[in-house]
Amino acid sequence: MKRALNFLEIPTRSVKPRKQGLTIVRDHNIGWNCAVDMVEAVGPVIDYVKMRHITVCVAPLDENDLTIKKIRLYKENEMDVFPGGIVFENAFVQNKVEPTFETLVKMGFTAVECSENIINIDIEEKINSIRMAKKAGLKVLFEVGEKYPEGPLDVELCVKECHTLIEAGADLVIVEKSLLETSLGAAGEHKDAYRIEELIKRVGLQYLTFEAESKLHQGWLFNTFGPDVNIGPNLHPDDIAKMDATRLTWSREGGYTWLIERAKAAGCLA
Repeated sequence: MKRALNFLEIPTRSVKPRKQGLTIVRDHNIGWNCAVDMVEAVGPVIDYVKMRHITVCVAPLDENDLTIKKIRLYKENEMDVFPGGIVFENAFVQNKVEPTFETLVKMGFTAVECSENIINIDIEEKINSIRMAKKAGLKVLFEVGEKYPEGPLDVELCVKECHTLIEAGADLVIVEKSLLETSLGAAGEHKDAYRIEELIKRVGLQYLTFEAESKLHQGWLFNTFGPDVNIGPNLHPDDIAKMDATRLTWSREGGYTWLIERAKAAGCLA
């Protein structure tokens, strides 16, 4: 549909189905009306929805169940849907990963998050888990990074692990929030910020998604690498509209770069 202000140029980016510039929001067990409102308000800019692990674990395999209905709603609006990583971790400690993946597909999920919040698994087990998920027909988001690291990102180790996970079939590697905090500081001013730049350079922007919940971290990523940065998976639905403006540099955190460039060209920059 044509914009009412279509005579005004505005910054734009890719539309669904996107391969980059992904936005991954978290459904914190919101109700049906809230889910419908989210889809109506910001659905066009959401690419993945992460559903809270406890709601997934207690949901029946019933087409009328709220969780199942929301999975259908999100998929109908071109969103991949996956459960929180604790579902995978719980399955792993009980040696029931394969039947868990198969059942997630029956529930309607299109992806799965594999994480190490509580468990610690070696690289061969990670590779095997990815292969089981892919065999079941699921996309894989695999998280890297400690929750409470003692120092900034170890680029060499992280790059090596990312490459191994991607080669095994992982669709996205989630860069843990703590790695951004220790490397970037509050807003990208830290001397170790180059580590994030090096990670992206050596792995590839399209394979990484950043658990950037801070608006300042989001602004740094977009201003440094452009609108095609993938952000998620724990974004709150209420923050999506503001973040998409930042993605296009149309917010304070985004620096209003697009508009500033045109104001300079027009000779009216404040």
